[in-house]
Amino acid sequence: MERMQMSRTESKRNIWVSARLMAILASVGCGAGMAPEAPDEGPVGAHRLSFEEFERSTYREPETGIYIVDGDMPMSDLEELREYYDGLSKPGALTVHAVGSANAVWNSTQKLNLTYCVSTGFGGSRHARIVDAMARAANAWESAANINFIHVPAEDSACTATNPNVVFDVRPVSGLGYVARAFFPNDIRPYRNLLIDSSAFENLAPQTLTGLLRHELGHILGLRHESTRSGSGACFEDSNWRALTPYDSDSVMHSPQCMGANTADLHLTQRDRIGIRALYGAGNGNLALMGNSSASSTYCYGPGSNCYSPDRVNDGSRDSTLNGHHSWTNADNVGLPQWVQVDLGHPYVINQAVVVGSSGGVPQSYLLEYWNGSAWVATANVAGNTQVQRTHDFAPVVTSRVRLLGRLGSATQPGYVRVNEIELYNTHENLALGAAASASSSFCSLGCYSPSRVNDGIPSLELGPNTSWTNAAGAALPQWVDLDFGGLRTFRRIELYMSTSGAPQALSIQVWNELNVLGGWVTLHVVRDNVHARTTHLSSAITTSKLRILGQLGSVEQPGYVRINEVEVYEN
Repeated sequence: MERMQMSRTESKRNIWVSARLMAILASVGCGAGMAPEAPDEGPVGAHRLSFEEFERSTYREPETGIYIVDGDMPMSDLEELREYYDGLSKPGALTVHAVGSANAVWNSTQKLNLTYCVSTGFGGSRHARIVDAMARAANAWESAANINFIHVPAEDSACTATNPNVVFDVRPVSGLGYVARAFFPNDIRPYRNLLIDSSAFENLAPQTLTGLLRHELGHILGLRHESTRSGSGACFEDSNWRALTPYDSDSVMHSPQCMGANTADLHLTQRDRIGIRALYGAGNGNLALMGNSSASSTYCYGPGSNCYSPDRVNDGSRDSTLNGHHSWTNADNVGLPQWVQVDLGHPYVINQAVVVGSSGGVPQSYLLEYWNGSAWVATANVAGNTQVQRTHDFAPVVTSRVRLLGRLGSATQPGYVRVNEIELYNTHENLALGAAASASSSFCSLGCYSPSRVNDGIPSLELGPNTSWTNAAGAALPQWVDLDFGGLRTFRRIELYMSTSGAPQALSIQVWNELNVLGGWVTLHVVRDNVHARTTHLSSAITTSKLRILGQLGSVEQPGYVRINEVEVYEN
């Protein structure tokens, strides 16, 4: 049987399966009307450069001859650059599905053995910073997907593009046209490099070196820039993508300068996690691995292991040894309480935390707290503690930050609070996250209040195009937003998040009737005279393939607009 041939650029593009993924590979348009979002295949600009003009304007690495497009995407040679250029004018010419088994992602064996070296050419302190930031960035992806990045220190002194003992090399460059650039899974070994410019060690605020590497590791896993889905001028790459999830302006793969909403550091979003899990399977689920850590103070009496950094509390190790490699400890002569916190970057639902103290002296008294948007709220109040490891289960909370507030250190050194690890989990799966959202209409003006917002994993109560679905102006009520699970799901609990500045007064929650051959919607819950921005709806076990929120009356201030921010669906 004749086998379809595929060019290198076609193969490379098809691995750019983004997460919300970059969402994954798409440019989504938003308009008033019903149904899911669709790719924007309209013109990007009035003037199109000739290939010769495009080639002259494209940065080329002086040592390797590799062309760099869109900031950090490598094109191996002129032929590949030409194929990329030609694809810019062919919307929809390629999709991931079109190449079937030729998708350029790591296979089931490779994904668990993504070995790398970090060149000693970075120099002492910079080498240590890259080793640490790479480990933390890798942990973030490993929490979401069944993958394994492995640093091989023995190869650091010979960390070159020709080293056959690692899958890829991490090396320094200087004065090039990017802060960092990576590669995709189908690149051959000489091109599998993660190159980091010296400018990456300067002030990247509000981003961090770890956040930058989260983004670059996304490329190494096969993800593409999410901004190519927005059709936003120079940030548009091409229309050759396959969508794993709806468009995500907050995605770790979305550049802030390309209309991205991630104005702080680059963190994985819920949709990033869903998209990468669709490619590689579920990860370890520890949400804390995705976050940045900080503390009220830190004990340091020298460099390296002599500094008990807050980064140790979410480095993925439950080792309870007391030292600077594993523990955070507050500074000398500071009054208690002292705290260490993990900032996830985005709101998540959490109902379990694991706290690992130091075997050299566990904190006797502490509070485990979460940030509710305006104040710290305790989920656990511990006194008389003697356990090195404790698991705290609590009612689900929505938060972007969790901290341990230490009130009393160990029995032998009560002035020092020592914490080796904090892990955060949501042990109940939100079935809505994997569903396809659509609506009877959507309001679009200065931003689109898309139906994809109701299951983007951001349980916000704020009104806005990045958080809410709203029906179109002038559309007659009732108006609806649907979730299609793509198959039968059984659940007992539904959580609705609406806007504090305009929750609907009347709505119904409906499910699709699977028993009727003709289908039809059946009302499960009826809400009248609502004044709450968040509501919980319980029932006996329901099995269905679709769920609908039918809004009959908007807010008191604007009764013609039904606003829903998030729908969560749980088995129990």
